[in-house]
Amino acid sequence: MEEREGTKPAEGGQPQENHRPGRPPSFPKFDELIKPLVAIAKASAARLRPLETALLEHLKKLGGILVSFWSAAKVRVPFLEKIKLPPAVQELIKKIPIGSPDEKKKLIRWGVTVILFVLIAMLFSRLCCVPKEKKAPETAQTQAPDVMPITVFKVARYNFEDSLNALGSIKGAVEFKLSFEIPGVISSINYREGELYEEGALLISLKQDDALLRLKSAQSKLNKAETTSKLAKQKVDEHKKLFAIGAIPESTLEKAELELEAAEFDAEGARLEVKANESILEKSNLYAPSAGTIGELHVEEGEAVTPNTLIGSHVMTEYVEAEFGVVERDLKKLALGQKAKVYVDAYPDKTFDGAIDNIAPVVAGTSRTASVRVRIDNPERLLMPGMFARIKVLIFAKRNTLVLPTEAIVGSGEEKSVFIADEKTNTVSQRPIVVGYTRSDYSQIDEGIQEGDLVVVTAVDRMKEGAKIKILEKQEAEL
Repeated sequence: MEEREGTKPAEGGQPQENHRPGRPPSFPKFDELIKPLVAIAKASAARLRPLETALLEHLKKLGGILVSFWSAAKVRVPFLEKIKLPPAVQELIKKIPIGSPDEKKKLIRWGVTVILFVLIAMLFSRLCCVPKEKKAPETAQTQAPDVMPITVFKVARYNFEDSLNALGSIKGAVEFKLSFEIPGVISSINYREGELYEEGALLISLKQDDALLRLKSAQSKLNKAETTSKLAKQKVDEHKKLFAIGAIPESTLEKAELELEAAEFDAEGARLEVKANESILEKSNLYAPSAGTIGELHVEEGEAVTPNTLIGSHVMTEYVEAEFGVVERDLKKLALGQKAKVYVDAYPDKTFDGAIDNIAPVVAGTSRTASVRVRIDNPERLLMPGMFARIKVLIFAKRNTLVLPTEAIVGSGEEKSVFIADEKTNTVSQRPIVVGYTRSDYSQIDEGIQEGDLVVVTAVDRMKEGAKIKILEKQEAEL
């Protein structure tokens, strides 16, 4: 007969338990099984205190059930025997039938396994399903601390200016294209690009041979017509004398007078033809319309030209104009005569002063800009047409005035104010002000503040009269 593990046959053929008196059998150590679970619960005690209490209660109950199993199997477990079983559990144990030792052992193994799985499942379900702690809604005190850290601006006096900056180009005071009014062949070019000349200077000439011949021919015809006219006049004078003594009839006199009138008409036509040829001869020369220089020259000597041929360009640079565009919202800031400063890359260290000479009366183009011109005296001829220019138009200027950051001002219209910080009491007070001029970064103040005041520039939208503050930084204007 095969012996079961842990038993040996006794007298009468009944197996007995193989253990010494006073020593428990080698069943699973329940103390060691629950220690990790208890340790996990205690580790989360700060956050899972309710879970720990419930878990210990479950452990006690489950321990009582294990004691019932061990008691039914007549096995001693010191730790579990110390647990006081509930009456309901004791009644349940009494109803458990006592079987053979093998059946008791199987029952104990299955019971311990089921209880451990149930215990672990409960633990994990509690850990996974613990609701997150909801943050309490912030109160007005947490949102608005008693002491507010701020940055202040120290009020001082500065030379305050505001300007309109723009990009443009230099143009000559007079600029137009040069061309001949008659066709011809270029005979001579007396000035080249950049060479200065005075008004009336002969710039370019065409060959004049044909024009001179036509002029001489016209002059000859004029001389002939004038001679014929003189002869006709003498004839009329003689016929008048003869008619007076009755030597000739009246019709002969009238005929002589008609011949004189025709001769005078011929002479007048000859004179007009001479003037026409003189004009053609004059148009074969290109004269300077004003003092200046040739900006561009597109022809050379010997080249045939027509009235449609572009000879070059004439520019006057005694004074020049800086032309730039201004969007419609800035037009109200400009006026004729406003001072402006012009800068060019050719002379980075030199400033050219000028004034607005013209503002276009229309806003044109898709960009909705108006053309503005600043006149600049150019006696040294340093500025040349086509140069890239940076224009700075002075819109507002006031010397030795109080200035503070625009962001520090609260309110609108006539009701504007600032908060003044007091370093002694660490509080703020609201003070009304009168703004003289405002630009995007700084504003000029006429009334309401004094030199040396500390004006709050941060958190002004949340600032209140008498608020407690802590000054973190002091700023000064950079003008």
